[in-house]
Amino acid sequence: MDVRRLALLRELARRSTVTEVARAVSLTPTAVSQQLKLLEREAGLPLLRRVGRRVELTAAGRVLVDASTDVEVSLARLHGRWDEYRGELRGTVRLSVFPTAAQLLLPGVVHRLQPWPDVHVEVIETDLHGDRYPELVDDMDLVVGHHATELAAPAVKPGPARGTSPPPRSWRGLSVTELVVEPLDVALAPGHRLSGRGSVRLDDVRRETWVSVPEGWPFDDALRRWFAAAGREPVVSHRFTDLRLQEAFVAAGLGIALLPRFAADDRDGRRLVLLPTSDLALGRRVAVLSRPDHAERAATRLVREALTAQAGALISPAGAGRLPGRG
Repeated sequence: MDVRRLALLRELARRSTVTEVARAVSLTPTAVSQQLKLLEREAGLPLLRRVGRRVELTAAGRVLVDASTDVEVSLARLHGRWDEYRGELRGTVRLSVFPTAAQLLLPGVVHRLQPWPDVHVEVIETDLHGDRYPELVDDMDLVVGHHATELAAPAVKPGPARGTSPPPRSWRGLSVTELVVEPLDVALAPGHRLSGRGSVRLDDVRRETWVSVPEGWPFDDALRRWFAAAGREPVVSHRFTDLRLQEAFVAAGLGIALLPRFAADDRDGRRLVLLPTSDLALGRRVAVLSRPDHAERAATRLVREALTAQAGALISPAGAGRLPGRG
């Protein structure tokens, strides 16, 4: 069976319609349909059936998709390694990243990629619920996502943190590279009654009014998890997707918030005071997701290594993470 036709069948399994497959691979729908019919002849069994105006895979089609996934990854690995050997690191890498990760990582990543001028990064800013990031992997080479996690121990400053909560189920089957586990701290205005503390417990803040993100987003999940440990619900007065807007409300004394330690703009305590939680330690796991075949592209691997190195510099500036083969 022709491996290019098998690739079209896998795309159909992911995208559900011939039109979407055609758009993804830059062919006409007619050409895709013709190639899939040829694949059915090669396979000797019906692979597709029509349901209304749509087509779906038969049992034989699903078996063929599952069985050929390793071929897809192996071919991508072969091409990636061969390109590296020939010194042909070039191409465009489509990178989806949520805004706070973009602020933290992208300037350093661009610096690290300067020795490879033929590798271009196309950045798309996207912030989603933690379990929805896999929706992006078919159209993106790399997706930087995050989800709430409990920490193995209270996250004192400075030092690395380790998450204990498992990733969302929707991340299974993807290539996942952890970048950093970022502690979530309680953010207060400098004049707040708790601002002189070294850390806070839930009992200290359970009657406070909170500024948070939309329900179901990672920070909101973490806040609810903290309160649920005591059988309580947080009182949230304002919800914003923009981290800087949350900070502005906290700095104005309009509530307190659970904010990411590395991304929050505390300006050395002059704008905000960030205090770790000492009872239930909370954080977010930031990771790079990709389809296994996309992960094997030489240019994709280079960008992923740059992201990993830059994330390492957040918690260990002395080991700022050099890319392989570079001084």
